[in-house]
Amino acid sequence: MAAKSHFSLLPPLTEDALSQELKKYTLSLVSFGCFKSSRANAEKNTTLPYHRIIYVTRGSVSYKIHNTSMTLEKGDVLYTPPNTIYNAASLSEEILPEFLYLYFQVLPHHEEQNFIRMMETSLKIRVFHALRSPVEFYFCTIEEEYAGKRPGYYHKIHSYLMLLIMELLRRKDFRPGEQPFLKPVPGTDLVLNKATSYIAANIGEPLRISQISHACGVSESYLYKIFSAGLGLSPKEYILSCKMEYAARMLKEDRMTITQIARELGFSNANHFSNAFFKVMGVRPSRYLSDSNG
Repeated sequence: MAAKSHFSLLPPLTEDALSQELKKYTLSLVSFGCFKSSRANAEKNTTLPYHRIIYVTRGSVSYKIHNTSMTLEKGDVLYTPPNTIYNAASLSEEILPEFLYLYFQVLPHHEEQNFIRMMETSLKIRVFHALRSPVEFYFCTIEEEYAGKRPGYYHKIHSYLMLLIMELLRRKDFRPGEQPFLKPVPGTDLVLNKATSYIAANIGEPLRISQISHACGVSESYLYKIFSAGLGLSPKEYILSCKMEYAARMLKEDRMTITQIARELGFSNANHFSNAFFKVMGVRPSRYLSDSNG
């Protein structure tokens, strides 16, 4: 009886707002590595269809993102969302920059814009300084795990990715209710999940809004309403974004020609596809292909 009384007095652990928010997202690792510049060069109009976190371990890098210029020094951490177009250059020919990078994806698709808004501040790029901090330790541990590739290394790296995200949000002084999240219309998560899943499964088709709304059992006007409220995009804009992300992966993997990708994604010709790619990614597919192949 005494033991029961003792355990009944144990203080319960309750989830805080940040922990609850992070439960909404599923993060999957795409790539990890260490970039070491062999010469003082510049990257122009570079983009990738993944979320990215970099940690500068040596030298200085000049970045320009969304017309915002910044300088990253040793110990700085930068997060950028998918399809961010950036220009980067070394600031010194004597001390060439080196940095660790993590690429990852965020699911479900209909929550991704909320994740981006959570990581950024008023849609602006944020730089964090992390020398002698938990963030530095997390990156060093990830590097060790990746180099050793001992059993369970992927799961451990994934765990440290989540810790990285949490630490960066703490440094933003995360407070519930102060983030500019998009608020979905009540009860629409299921429809958004169904619509985005349908789009992903039929990405190679010339998708029509009437076709998607019929598959979801809702009207076209209602579909527009929940996409606008939940994603900040129209269904057409979301479809185009998904198609171009798929195209970027195909170009990077060098599995198809531009004409083949255009045909795969349901475009009438390569020129139509090229214009759509430029609208979303900011570069032509031919330029993106040459940049990806170095």
